[in-house]
Amino acid sequence: MNSIEIPAQAKVNLFLKVLSKRKDSYHNILTLFERISLADIIKITKIPKGIIVKSDKLITRNPKDNLVYKAAELILKHGKIKSGVEIEIKKKIPIAAGLGGGSSDAAAALIGIDKLFRLKSDDEILTALGKKLGADVPFFILDTPFAIGRGRGDKLKVVRSKARFWHLLVYPGFKAATKDVYKAFEGSKYLTPRQGSVKIQALLKLRMGYQNIESMLYNDLEAAAVSKKKSLGKILKGLAHLLGREAIVSGSGPSLFCLYKKRKEAIKARIKVLKSVPARHRHGWLIFVVGTA
Repeated sequence: MNSIEIPAQAKVNLFLKVLSKRKDSYHNILTLFERISLADIIKITKIPKGIIVKSDKLITRNPKDNLVYKAAELILKHGKIKSGVEIEIKKKIPIAAGLGGGSSDAAAALIGIDKLFRLKSDDEILTALGKKLGADVPFFILDTPFAIGRGRGDKLKVVRSKARFWHLLVYPGFKAATKDVYKAFEGSKYLTPRQGSVKIQALLKLRMGYQNIESMLYNDLEAAAVSKKKSLGKILKGLAHLLGREAIVSGSGPSLFCLYKKRKEAIKARIKVLKSVPARHRHGWLIFVVGTA
């Protein structure tokens, strides 16, 4: 086998509570990850030496700054592989959007190279490598639709559930830097006990029915994300009013989503947004219907 092609799926955070600031400048969080069907495609090919990363969209100006490049370096070194790889990324997940696209691509690179060279590393090894790359990477290593994340989000508890949800997912056409959103969070009144704290025990008990998850939707970073981009707040309110249900920011934003039981409900919501929101007001938006993956 000289090449392998695998999907790198996105995520949303159904629940995200910031608990405290850490000494390493990260934050302790409690979150519920959901893997969704929106995905990049990663193709990895063996080459005689070196690492080449290509993408149909500019991710980083210097390829060596790309998480995928760093992931390839890590796994090749771990496996003591002398040859190299060329990695092609076909992007579908918006960049810097709160959907974990870069982290998922990095996880796919770890998994794909491991399979390509038949290293047979287990999840524990791949997760340990993933932690060196970023807090979200370990979730994408695990073959699970749901997981609870603690610590930086990289201490994971797999949630065994057959529950499947659908979402109207909206990327509003601008990026949000995670570090900037957390900085806004720290510099505000937000780092105090808020309503999300009362949901922690319910989250840990986790009954994955639609009504339970709908009532649990929460993101501590949402207000901070809105403070960085006022138009995001208008979009959240506008969609909630139009669709008659809560829209919530995923991760540090700016992507946002609404939760649905059935695919046809999410499709109807997408059509309603396209018909009701003038094109000039949704310039740059990407609107998806996605399901649990």
